[in-house]
Amino acid sequence: MYSFKPGDPTDTLTVLAPQPSAPRAGAMVAVPATFWLDSQFRDQIDLDTLEYKTIPQMFADEVTSPEAKEYVSPDGSLFLPAGRVFRQGANENYPGVDATGWRWSHNLGARGFVTALPGKRIYVSSGAENRTYRATVQANGTLGEIQPFAERGSESAVEDSAGNVYIANGQIFVYDRSGNPAGRIDVPERPIQLVFGGPDRRTLFILGHHTLYAVRTKVPGAALTDAPMSSR
Repeated sequence: MYSFKPGDPTDTLTVLAPQPSAPRAGAMVAVPATFWLDSQFRDQIDLDTLEYKTIPQMFADEVTSPEAKEYVSPDGSLFLPAGRVFRQGANENYPGVDATGWRWSHNLGARGFVTALPGKRIYVSSGAENRTYRATVQANGTLGEIQPFAERGSESAVEDSAGNVYIANGQIFVYDRSGNPAGRIDVPERPIQLVFGGPDRRTLFILGHHTLYAVRTKVPGAALTDAPMSSR
């Protein structure tokens, strides 16, 4: 994990070592936009009942469990929970995989991150379910008040100030605040990350694999840095 200041020379990167998790008043939390959980890396069987957890149960358990360590920005304004990194050995059947093998974690696998103050509502997806959830960021970096929002989910989801949610999943699908389909934005290539920006926050920036697109929206993006709000 590195930190850098835009505009500075490229050799001024600062390595961030994981720190023990601790209360960080006023700091924003970075959360992966997508979680992938399908029991590949952990034994999910209950030996008393011989039942396996369902994928929704795995998702809920994962996002509500605090991490022991976290990465903290140099100024203390942002932190990212440091989830466990799983490693699989090198495989001669996969050209390009070096001797250290595959490395996987929620942070490494995410196309992007959602940053918000504790108490704010965000939207994240469960990739194994292809479902988007609504949740509230907690001070310890976990998620609370988890609710299924839309039976569609993939790389990214953002909310505007009217409560509409834009979900990148092949194209951009728009839902109203109740989770009802409200529209669609077609993009020439698969969108992998969405973010509102511009002076009035009415520009939806859409990152593809090769191109950055922009669309003007009727209302601005929801602010994630002001006073906390309750979920609705």
